[in-house]
Amino acid sequence: MSREYLSDEELQKLISDIELGDMAEAPVHLEEKVLRAIDSSKGTGNKERIRKKKIVEYRMYRMKVALTVAAAIIVMFLVPYSPVTDKFISMREEHVSQNINSEREDASDKFYAEEFSEKKLCTIISQKREETEMRMMNMFK
Repeated sequence: MSREYLSDEELQKLISDIELGDMAEAPVHLEEKVLRAIDSSKGTGNKERIRKKKIVEYRMYRMKVALTVAAAIIVMFLVPYSPVTDKFISMREEHVSQNINSEREDASDKFYAEEFSEKKLCTIISQKREETEMRMMNMFK
């Protein structure tokens, strides 16, 4: 694979011959062959590119469907179906109103029995609120 390079004299002679004379002509059918080769390579490359693009699109579609199915299954398990929700809400409202009424009665009895002061009132209200919150938390567990 060794290449023999032209010497300086030969190179100068070649340059002067090209400048003075006409350039060599390419074979007659060379242009047609080159154009056909380019068209055929574009066609195969284009088909391959289209095939790869379709594969990528199909994989993306499969991913979207799989993610949608997974999300539906997750939602199905996270959101329980409860057909008696209305009854539960009305029962809960009744229970809360009963608790509030009983707390008011208890608080009023204590207030009138004991000395009425702001500190005692604040502590009693905060205790009652905590008790109510605990009852509500226990009711929903």
